[in-house]
Amino acid sequence: MINLNFGLRFPNYNRFRNIWCQHYSTPFQFKFLEMQIYASADIVSFEVDYTKKQDHAGLHFSVGFLGYNFDFNFYDSRHWDNENNCWH
Repeated sequence: MINLNFGLRFPNYNRFRNIWCQHYSTPFQFKFLEMQIYASADIVSFEVDYTKKQDHAGLHFSVGFLGYNFDFNFYDSRHWDNENNCWH
């Protein structure tokens, strides 16, 4: 797993409001794309995650500026089975 994250938030301010969210299938089996715009308490934020061998593994990218954030998520819909070391 790779995780790079930076954030600066308004203190004592807890806001979340979904503005737009869309989910798409892709031509790749078990792979989906999700994009979202939402209002938050972030002054500035940046996040990149890349995961493998875990539930809904994939690439997640998020950027926020002055209270508005954009999320991009390309992920696998399957769950990871740790006991058998495979997808199910």
